[in-house]
Amino acid sequence: MFFNRRITALNVESTFTLKIGHDRNMNLIIKELSVKADNVDDLILQVKDALEQFNAMKVEQMLGE
Repeated sequence: MFFNRRITALNVESTFTLKIGHDRNMNLIIKELSVKADNVDDLILQVKDALEQFNAMKVEQMLGE
């Protein structure tokens, strides 16, 4: 059974969009990651921030079960 749940999380500055969902085994996955930055260094920082937030969501999900 596949549940198509989507959650969209935006950080305060809206420099990235992170769309997450669940695969058919109910594992939390990244469906889309869009990052805006003026230079490569900022881009790398924004991607790291987005992945840290995703990992925090995964931990919250595991603790909630």
